Amino acid sequence: MTKRKWYYALVLLQVLFLATMSASYYAMDIWGKEITLRTEPIDPRDPFYGDYIRLEYEVETIPEDRWKVEEELKEGERVFLILRDSGEGIYELDRATTMWPETEKAVVLQAKYERYDSGSSNYHVDIGLSRNHVQENTGLLLERRETLFVDIVLAPWKQKKISEVK
Repeated sequence: MTKRKWYYALVLLQVLFLATMSASYYAMDIWGKEITLRTEPIDPRDPFYGDYIRLEYEVETIPEDRWKVEEELKEGERVFLILRDSGEGIYELDRATTMWPETEKAVVLQAKYERYDSGSSNYHVDIGLSRNHVQENTGLLLERRETLFVDIVLAPWKQKKISEVK
């Protein structure tokens, strides 16, 4: 192959890679499962970013009795949160583990371990969806509410995104 063909092949691969990344974001709406989580809003305004909300999800605080991890984890290690429907359409934490569950029907959120709080006997993890931009001048309205509900789309390929804050 000549240098020119290699060049075009490389450019084509880069374009295909970027197109696949973009398509996967929108494909989550088609093949993903939508779940609703309970959360609390924190600090909705930043002069550089505009209106956004920082979210602290209920499932990110894990009581000791639901922590099914044998070994001691370091900050940033992967944890899987197995969720169950509360019956009201809102998903709650069933248990946290370091192993992907065998059952295909389980709703699983991948998270990163943060710390253990000995004062409250809770483990803390981060699901990676703690910041969401909102329409201008709506951040303060959302902050005043004690509880928010967030619809999250979970793709079969373990990608996730916020679809709606209500």
